Amino acid sequence: MFTKNQLSLAVATCVAVQGAVAQSDNDREVEALRGDNFAIEEVVVTARKREESLQTVPVAVDVLTAVQLEEKGIAALEDVARYTAGLDFETGLMPNDTRISLRGLSSTRGRSNVALLVDGVDVSSESLTTGGSGNGPNMDLFDLERVEVVKGPQSAVYGRSAFAGAVNYITKRPGDTVETRLSMDVTDAGYNKFQASGSLPIVPGVLAASMNVARTEFDGFYQNPNTGGDLGSVDSDGIAAAVYWTPNNDFSAYWRSEYSEAEYSQRPVVQRHAVLHTGSSPGDFALLGSVGPNAEVRPLAGTGTTAADCASAPAYGYLIGQPAACGAVLVGELGSASESEIDLSPNPLTGKDFAGTEVRAVSSTLELKYNLSNIEFLSLTGIHYNDSQTESDFDRTNFTVETLGPGSGMFIPPGFPGDYTQYGVNANSNTSFDVEQFSQEFRLTGTAGKVDWLASALYWTETMDAVMDQQWWLRDGVSKEFWDAYLDQWMGGFGLVNHQTGPTPLPIPMTRDTDHVSLAFSLNYNFADNWRLTAEGRYLEEDIEYVSLPLSTQFNGLMGIPVLDPMTFMPTTAEYQTYARTDTSFVPRVGLDWQMMDSLMVYASYSEGFKPGGMSTADGNGDITSGEYKPEELSVYETGFKSNLLNNRLQLNGAFYLYDYSNQQISHFVTDPQTGTTNAAVANAGESELRGMELSAIYRPSANWTFGASYVLSDTEVQDFTVGDVGNVSSFDKLWTQTADGDYSGMQFLNSAEHAGLLSIRYDGEFASGAGYFTELIGSYESKRYLDRGNNAWLPSYWLVDFQGGVRFDSLDLVFYVDNLLDDDKVKFGLSNVDYGFLPGGAITPQTVELFLPEPRTAGLRVSYNF
Repeated sequence: MFTKNQLSLAVATCVAVQGAVAQSDNDREVEALRGDNFAIEEVVVTARKREESLQTVPVAVDVLTAVQLEEKGIAALEDVARYTAGLDFETGLMPNDTRISLRGLSSTRGRSNVALLVDGVDVSSESLTTGGSGNGPNMDLFDLERVEVVKGPQSAVYGRSAFAGAVNYITKRPGDTVETRLSMDVTDAGYNKFQASGSLPIVPGVLAASMNVARTEFDGFYQNPNTGGDLGSVDSDGIAAAVYWTPNNDFSAYWRSEYSEAEYSQRPVVQRHAVLHTGSSPGDFALLGSVGPNAEVRPLAGTGTTAADCASAPAYGYLIGQPAACGAVLVGELGSASESEIDLSPNPLTGKDFAGTEVRAVSSTLELKYNLSNIEFLSLTGIHYNDSQTESDFDRTNFTVETLGPGSGMFIPPGFPGDYTQYGVNANSNTSFDVEQFSQEFRLTGTAGKVDWLASALYWTETMDAVMDQQWWLRDGVSKEFWDAYLDQWMGGFGLVNHQTGPTPLPIPMTRDTDHVSLAFSLNYNFADNWRLTAEGRYLEEDIEYVSLPLSTQFNGLMGIPVLDPMTFMPTTAEYQTYARTDTSFVPRVGLDWQMMDSLMVYASYSEGFKPGGMSTADGNGDITSGEYKPEELSVYETGFKSNLLNNRLQLNGAFYLYDYSNQQISHFVTDPQTGTTNAAVANAGESELRGMELSAIYRPSANWTFGASYVLSDTEVQDFTVGDVGNVSSFDKLWTQTADGDYSGMQFLNSAEHAGLLSIRYDGEFASGAGYFTELIGSYESKRYLDRGNNAWLPSYWLVDFQGGVRFDSLDLVFYVDNLLDDDKVKFGLSNVDYGFLPGGAITPQTVELFLPEPRTAGLRVSYNF
């Protein structure tokens, strides 16, 4: 048995094998430098929409090849991120709430910073109800040829959403060989995946077709202690079909379609509360609760209160007349959580867990390619449909607030009855999405003398229809009688307040229509045998229109207040609102690369990224008359090198870059000056910066051993962002920054690791019978990540070690694996949020952090049979 120390000496990373090929007269032909048969294999990529050698393309690209995809069972984006340093993929509260970052450039509002493409078609989207996340792009693809992760702004190349990079899935095309494959992936935790695929040449050399089907079942690693229900479970089916037609050397057509449907249970999440509803001190007759073990009480900056004043004062005591204005904020490391701490409530209508998420998706692409003398014409059409329904415990807690009972007001200062502090809500998030996308690109490529050129026109459109039905109702123990009367008096005494005591539907329909049109060009000028100048650019125009019904989950839902006419203050019917904007930009990329010698290429580039503005729709209501945010802009300076050494048995690649980030779309919280409640909002930070580098190496000293390593540095800093300059400063901002105006300057980006790395060690051998075998250890590392913008609470650094070993026969492949070999139980991802479960005085919304439980050590077996 391996000990932990022995394993630490053999931790590893999967670094994509790389090489060089020539594709046109002007493409760089690097000498093969093939020594013995253990030289590193070569890989061709299409990162710039033309076939090029990975080792000579002047862009930082990571590749997962077909062999790696099969051995490691990679099909979804979380698997890609596991083996790509600097790429982070996380899932939020829902399985289709996907959050992607590359090189530490995380996003909390607006669309994702990283484009997701399938065979060059952009399938990225942006949720209407959660910030900084996608909606449904984490498709379980199971017929992949390779995956390319292209780093740095790629707006000039891909057009829409490749603000900081792109992940492009390239599917496997049917060929002239009859292939049939059956595979199975099972684990000791009950995960089961079965797949069958086949490829058939219908007319040899002319027409071929393929089909893939897959089914996945998994009950999850955790259960809800309150119900016994499974958490993190999945039940999915999928089918894909493709046809490849090549009637002659000048024309080809590739059509592929996929359908999938999946059901997911709720995710295993643990709350860390800044303020607990229990544990009030004996003398605290107001029952203000207690400060959580991971929190500290701080003065609200700008109120005159000092840290000494808060040393013995309860958080939010000023709500009942105490002089010290103090609040609680989560601090320090929050990397530990367990299944016993899960407190998800059952659905009160069924007594069982909330239903979770159902997702159905249909995608189809058609590529037509014509060769006309020295010019190639390509038409790429994509259609994508996605619909989903999510029902979950939105507050993620299941408790009853305390109460002093009737007459308790005698213990409280005048005007503050005991029930005043006891307020909290239960919440059910019931949301549906219907998404339709259409994409059409026309592309021309050719060669004229020393110039390789490309011209492209892209039209991309999406309609997203969402119905947000967040049902809020009073938590058990809250006095409906008191709060109806108290808030009605605050509303003018018209008897309008009628708090809900159970889930009551309040559907809020929203629609977002997006139309993107752009023209792009790319020029490679080979002005010398070893010098090349690249100039790329894209002019884009994006029109976005929102339509929404202005209903409030808090006022019209929880409090039961009818929609009121703002002029007459009389009940009325809500009318739809619209908001539209058009953003235009020209995004360039220029670069220079020099083949210093056959084994070394260096490059330098300048590129820009552009992310359109929009309207905040993730704040729990359908009001779109406020919440506008401006476009983001990114300027990147990068220099790098790619090398093949020791007769192509050692590859060393590196890049150094500076990101100048303007108008970053940042999530923050705004306090309503009338009600005191806290809601999510979006603002544009003035300036931010990312300084970084990445280094990778793959070394094959013999035919048997392969060593790999990669490292990514992401030194991020908000240079200029003060909430007081753009809106009302919430208590969160004052507590997190300890400044009256909410100054976040100097802070590190949210959920961004400064250091990330991968290490790997692999041994390939052959038995006397001719069967091949391999063993591999792979380790990934991330340093601590901050959970709030003020950098007060964080998740710890971690190493995640995987083991794989396999045997390859003529038709049968067996791979035994252990994920998380060292059974690391640190939390890998968390989200800072507002705590609606307990709101002292009904006005202050304390902080909470949602911690998603990690996957424990899991052993599994992958078996595939080819015939």
